[in-house]
Amino acid sequence: MRTPRDLDTPALLLDLDALEHNARLMATRCTASGVAWRPHVKASKAPALALRLIEAGAVGITCAKASEALVMARSGVRDILIANEVVGATKVDRLIEVARLANLCVAADDATNIREIATAAAAAGVVVDVLVDVDVNLNRCGVTPEEAPPLCDLVAELPGVRLRGLMGYEGHVMHMPEDEKERETAVSAAILARARDLCEASGHTIGLLSGGGSGNYRYVLEQGVLTELQAGGAVLMDVTYEEMGVDGHRRALSLISQVVSAANPHRAAADAGWKASGRHTGLPEVISPPGWRCARLSAEHMSLAREGGDPLRAGDRIEAIPHYSDSTVLLHRTIYACRGGRVIEEWPIAGAGALQ
Repeated sequence: MRTPRDLDTPALLLDLDALEHNARLMATRCTASGVAWRPHVKASKAPALALRLIEAGAVGITCAKASEALVMARSGVRDILIANEVVGATKVDRLIEVARLANLCVAADDATNIREIATAAAAAGVVVDVLVDVDVNLNRCGVTPEEAPPLCDLVAELPGVRLRGLMGYEGHVMHMPEDEKERETAVSAAILARARDLCEASGHTIGLLSGGGSGNYRYVLEQGVLTELQAGGAVLMDVTYEEMGVDGHRRALSLISQVVSAANPHRAAADAGWKASGRHTGLPEVISPPGWRCARLSAEHMSLAREGGDPLRAGDRIEAIPHYSDSTVLLHRTIYACRGGRVIEEWPIAGAGALQ
């Protein structure tokens, strides 16, 4: 059995013990709050990992794109939410293909789009569940609470689609200071609750209220408005989630590379630049060997600065925590699942490149 040392670099490692701890923690917290857990897999993009989360208690998964959902459905995931608007004939055709394989729900905030989905679904003999997307101060997608009931009316009257409820994602709060994050999460919950009340007053059954992210999920659960939590990235844990104040989780994902240049004892270069780590949110954190940090990233190299550690040599291994797993995983094709210092499984990142 191989060890991480045997892997070609750069490579992604996943600590299974840490992953399982994080998944149990999120599932347990959701259960204690009476909320279903439907983790987002836009970070991991690996069907094997998605199926692990379902085994740990998730009711299904959340995806960002129809192509991503199709990868998951073809790999055996049978309950999928696309927490995004799916617009245009090509994408709607892909949506219908997913609906042939799995129970499918999709977010929508536009009457024309809802009709487009309904027409395609009815023609194909499938039913696509719909969540009306409500803007809860993210100011990205979604309608106002007052605009939600007419869209619910439309879904209810069309063949091929079925109203499941509402979605409201509070992505704008994730990097706020904790007191502000808690307060603004409550504001977002109140907006979604108002939309629910208006839709129910119009005669609709709102069985599902979906939202929440890893950065604020503890506050979301305290609000008691959502019936389903989409947070999923924190099962991997990274520097960004630590900066967000996500508590109780363990670092599960890491990036290994090797030193390719160490001519100067105070600096070195490893073979994992931004093409291997991503960089739009920040720099990875070196955890091994101690006394070194990532000073900067270029396309192919991680430049390392010595801060008290022993000098490095060409061929030495570097292990770092990605700054943001969403920006890192999609650059790779395999996750190496490890336990006890051994590579147990290789998980294809089949959703890499699924951007449509």
